[in-house]
Amino acid sequence: MAVEYTVKLDKGVVPTTETKIVLANTLKVPPLAIGTWQFGDTTYWGWTPDAVKDAKEAFDLATSIGLNFFDTAEVYGKGESEREIGTFRKEYSKEQQDEQTIATKFFPHDYRTEFPDVLISALKDSLERLGMIKADLYQIHAPIHPASIEVVADALADAVDAGLVKTVGVSNYSLDEIKTMHAALKKRGIQLASNQVSFSLIRTIPEKSGLIKLCHDLGVAVLAYSPIGMGLLTGKFGSKGPWPEARNRLFSSLDPDQLEKLLDTLASLATKYDRPQATIALNWTIAKGTIPLAGVRTPDHVRQNAAALGFALSEEDIKALDQFAFEGANNKEWQHG
Repeated sequence: MAVEYTVKLDKGVVPTTETKIVLANTLKVPPLAIGTWQFGDTTYWGWTPDAVKDAKEAFDLATSIGLNFFDTAEVYGKGESEREIGTFRKEYSKEQQDEQTIATKFFPHDYRTEFPDVLISALKDSLERLGMIKADLYQIHAPIHPASIEVVADALADAVDAGLVKTVGVSNYSLDEIKTMHAALKKRGIQLASNQVSFSLIRTIPEKSGLIKLCHDLGVAVLAYSPIGMGLLTGKFGSKGPWPEARNRLFSSLDPDQLEKLLDTLASLATKYDRPQATIALNWTIAKGTIPLAGVRTPDHVRQNAAALGFALSEEDIKALDQFAFEGANNKEWQHG
């Protein structure tokens, strides 16, 4: 029988697919989500037509084992991620589709100035690609919109009122931006469901700044993207590289001695818990009160992510990882939280 928790799991709870987190008193989701940025992305992830088979098998496997919370965006593969998910879902019955939670995002390009029209139009385009009448969660991709937060909040509320989406969220919002969005939506009688931020052992600033606690206090769930540090925390790469060219700038900015200690600690805990190293990093993000968005391209990725459930790191092990975790930073462009 499923056990439900609001915003986050209680401390010490062992996460499973049956431990549900309730977003905005509406969506019941597992404590780990499936990220689909890789679907269709040729620039960063080298997507090819041959990758469709693996992606479909990954989607089906995740659904079958209860990891049925999928996150996408209109800009992922220029809409291809949404189209792939829409195609995959066609093989499911209406009842089965209803068991899946699909989250997508609006990207606030600087030319998108006429709210709410631009948001409603973009949402309808996403729904068409996804083959859905109503999205489960619609998020603002970054706090870089030319309009004020209050205007964007009204557009999100209009989308809810129009029956186009069940819940709404944001991504990369700072403490002040979250407060403003939460208050603006509350005036329309809507609870802000989530704030999606980069959070991992190589970027702990959302915790250090108090953003995670603030979100929880406001009833806002925190979705942690890049929870395995874009692959760095899996053990696939060493502390000094070589690394993929697209990730070299980020990885090389980290202190190699601290990184080596962090990777060694992860490896030691992977042995202790008899789990893949990536699962230790994912379980750590769950222990911090977030829902990790773990990207997948293949069924093996799904199996690895699923192994992050069914156990809980001890307080001592969490502290051991915290000791070597990196704070990271925000930027003025789009990453404010």
